[in-house]
Amino acid sequence: MTTAVRVVTTVINLKLIECVQRSRRGTPGYGLLAIMRVLVYALLAECYTTRKLRRHLRKRPEVVAQLGLVRLPHKRTLDRWRRRYQTELEVLIEHLGDIYVVQRGSRWTILDSTPLEDEHDPDARIGHTSKGEFKGFKLHMSCDEDRVPLRAHFTTGNISDISVAQHLLANTPLTGGDAGYCAEWLKELCRARNSVPIFVDNPRRRGKAAKQPIWPPLKQYRVCVEQCNSIVKTQTMKNLWTLTTGFFAKATFTLAAVLATQALAVFNLTTRNYPTIRMSEVRD
Repeated sequence: MTTAVRVVTTVINLKLIECVQRSRRGTPGYGLLAIMRVLVYALLAECYTTRKLRRHLRKRPEVVAQLGLVRLPHKRTLDRWRRRYQTELEVLIEHLGDIYVVQRGSRWTILDSTPLEDEHDPDARIGHTSKGEFKGFKLHMSCDEDRVPLRAHFTTGNISDISVAQHLLANTPLTGGDAGYCAEWLKELCRARNSVPIFVDNPRRRGKAAKQPIWPPLKQYRVCVEQCNSIVKTQTMKNLWTLTTGFFAKATFTLAAVLATQALAVFNLTTRNYPTIRMSEVRD
């Protein structure tokens, strides 16, 4: 059994899937457990297109059985899976993040977003980052001090970071982020979860002269979420989100990449007692 299959079958299990409250019936003949395993396995095995995934699985009937499939799904079936499971993936990321936080004893939830540029996608929208304007989508994500994803939310590029920040909060003692998250209502949400909010000060009307210095531990750990974003984009997805077209297809692809990264961290924490997320370890 390959490492990728071991990660998927160990972490993406029936107990985790039971946390998803589904509003519709699944694909006839396939359960949600098998579907989620296939979506995550495809990212771990670098099968970024349906054609490559089918060719990969056709040569490995033992993997098909290990993932919980009674037969190799048709191309149209896989295409449907790759564009319709945004909500379920976000729920799984949240619950697996909670499991990880308890096992690891994480102290930080660090919030940030990263642009996914795609000028040719008809669903792409104009957004802004510290580097300027871009057209595409956004992955909003939080991680802990070990760069492991805890929460994720996918939007078009024109959605502001603060407007979806509530989806990124996890149950850790400290919550941090840049000045874009410095809002009193978000700080109150953090306190309600018994988490101390520590954001980069945004003086707004008080003027730049009134800006408070960054708390040194926050300055140290803010880089973790940037590194986490980089791992998901360059290692797990290999910057290939443009292979899919449409909001829901990109959302499923991107969130499956986050779940794959998260699953690898949980697997390594369980087997090695440290949550490494090097994708090279599962791509043999």
